[in-house]
Amino acid sequence: MVSPDRPGAGVVWARVEEGFHVGSRKGVFLGYIDRQPGGSFDAFDGRSRLVGRFEALTAAMAAVTNGQPPQDAEITLEQVRVPAPRRVEDGNRS
Repeated sequence: MVSPDRPGAGVVWARVEEGFHVGSRKGVFLGYIDRQPGGSFDAFDGRSRLVGRFEALTAAMAAVTNGQPPQDAEITLEQVRVPAPRRVEDGNRS
């Protein structure tokens, strides 16, 4: 179990498309990260203000999560698969 006062606790990152990630905490938009052609990551806060440019995705995530460049903030990545919605026909689930 993760401590709720640990940096980054409760933050969810979604990869919207290749190279573009959006962060939120408890449904509140925190900001986004956009991979640049050279491979670096530009991190933006919830008001689309540049937080910084980072070589690692996790460093960019920490910067957006903390609202400032990371200071040894630990962030781990894990893939979560969301099942596709099921089709509903005539009120019966299939």
